[in-house]
Amino acid sequence: MRHEPFHSWLVPRIVAPLAESLGRPMWTTRRGLAELQWRPAEELEQRSLDRLRPLLEHAARFVPHYRALFAPRGLRGRDIEAARDLSRLPITAKAELRAGFPQRTTAENIPAERRQRRMTSGSTGLPFEFYWDRSTLPVLGGTDRFWLEWSGVAVWHTRITVASPTYFYNLVTPARRWPALINRVVIGERTESFPADRMTTDRFRALVERVSRRGPYFIRGYPGSLVSLAARLAEEGWPLASYPRAVVTLAETLTGPNATILREVFRCAVANHYSAWEVPQIAHSCPDHPELLHINSERVIVRVVRPDGVDAEPGETGQVVVTDLANYVMPFINYSAGDGAMVGPRCPCGRGMPTLARLEGRDIEMIRTPEGREMSSGAFGQLLTFVIGIIPYVWEYQAVQTAPDALTLRIVPTPRFTAEFQATLERGLADFFGPNMRITVEPVASIPVEASGKRFIIKQLAS
Repeated sequence: MRHEPFHSWLVPRIVAPLAESLGRPMWTTRRGLAELQWRPAEELEQRSLDRLRPLLEHAARFVPHYRALFAPRGLRGRDIEAARDLSRLPITAKAELRAGFPQRTTAENIPAERRQRRMTSGSTGLPFEFYWDRSTLPVLGGTDRFWLEWSGVAVWHTRITVASPTYFYNLVTPARRWPALINRVVIGERTESFPADRMTTDRFRALVERVSRRGPYFIRGYPGSLVSLAARLAEEGWPLASYPRAVVTLAETLTGPNATILREVFRCAVANHYSAWEVPQIAHSCPDHPELLHINSERVIVRVVRPDGVDAEPGETGQVVVTDLANYVMPFINYSAGDGAMVGPRCPCGRGMPTLARLEGRDIEMIRTPEGREMSSGAFGQLLTFVIGIIPYVWEYQAVQTAPDALTLRIVPTPRFTAEFQATLERGLADFFGPNMRITVEPVASIPVEASGKRFIIKQLAS
């Protein structure tokens, strides 16, 4: 029997009440969401609109990209009476914001110290640089803790992260280690990284045996990597030293059959977390009806639109268009990150937050090496973006595995792309995948979206 660690007593009785009394945003956010989730849908929608209007006024005055969009239409924040009124604005695409970053996309009136420069992982094939608003970071932390509770786990339960490639973990700096150490001491937060590209069942079993000595744990990672691991564990048929409290998936599409595999192999609930690097914490699966995802209406407005731009109705699928209500440094308004979804009905659980019934279009195809190593689109995107540094030189890319030992990376180069960087890119991929994988970098004029909607990892293996 596993015992709860000391922090299971300390955090709810001492740390959380003290932090809330001091007005710490991370903890007041968690408590506020716990209370607001049961409010009527109409009240939560009004709260979203009350946040939206000042954001629109701010963007129209101080952000060149939106000033150019709003002025010809005479749009003012007070003109927006419902989320559907955002259909009066054009949808802003990632490519537009990338082309204008930072001069046209950044608020002119906010001091530079509030800018936190970030990059997407490039898991969609479109790498992107942007700013987060530093003032919102504690709110993100509070939301994460609230959604952990929805998943049936607590912050003091060990988190096993199965996502990033090995190289990514070498990038952690001392500045990032200190906050992690403080969180470990004060609230018991521990994260064990399990690199997806070095994933074997033996290593996973050894890790589970080690973390189980501390108490409960949960798993968080890309569905493609987790399902691959689960399938191999099922084939072996050996029990784990202990089983997780929950599996939380992110970044890629979690299908119904894959969720079933994860539930059966890991013997726990499976939660689906919908987030983007540039607009985090969009939605999370309902703890009572996990087939539905509740939209985080306190920080985003989500529209699902048909091809003609009209809002889809419950049961219809369309393009996800999101407005981040918290980022004033670099606003994302009526923004499409390239995802698809189905509008959900009112959830029977009684929570007032709107729902999505299904997410679509996030590639979970895997690259497999002759040695049996696997890499999903999310992990590969992190390698290209954070390790090799592809963003200044490449607009978009697509990985095509043409044979078990051959990988072609199609790229649309920027004007800064050079033969020297192409050699750097080829060398970095060769170092990562090893000598048995033939690597080709192929500059192209454009990369069309496949008929299936996939664009990042394409398999063209002979049958």
